[in-house]
Amino acid sequence: MNWDAIGAIAELLGAVGVIASLVYLAGQIRQSREQMEQNTRAMRASAYQEFTGQLHSTMMSASENPQREHAVMKGWADFSGLSEEDAFRFTLWMTGVVHAFENAHYQYRMGMLDEDRWQKHYADVRSIFQFPGVAQWWRAGPPNVSPEFVALVDEILAEEPDRADP
Repeated sequence: MNWDAIGAIAELLGAVGVIASLVYLAGQIRQSREQMEQNTRAMRASAYQEFTGQLHSTMMSASENPQREHAVMKGWADFSGLSEEDAFRFTLWMTGVVHAFENAHYQYRMGMLDEDRWQKHYADVRSIFQFPGVAQWWRAGPPNVSPEFVALVDEILAEEPDRADP
């Protein structure tokens, strides 16, 4: 056997080694991608669970306190007609609701909430802001929320500008 044959065999073994390494690397990348997708699904489920828990807790807080429930019921119809105490109660409650929905909007924008779930929440946001008192409350000065969420609500209200005027 001459040196040319030994060199050719060495090159062949090197090429086989490179191919084996690439096959192994491709398997590792695929496994890593699958793990990332599983983690993303788990993170989305956790974020959704957190959102629904937060919203449920806020919604239930009105029915657990008769004064707050009264303020909320009156405030939906006419925020401007509430007493100072009831306006404060309504504001506390609505701030919790708005922050819960802003959280869902943020999760949607960050890709943690899928389109179908976001559309359901968006429909809920639209339905809440259909009440004249809620629109009045918002226009009196929205709570400290992201500019993106403010723009979303303002866009909803612009579709029917008479919502703030009962």
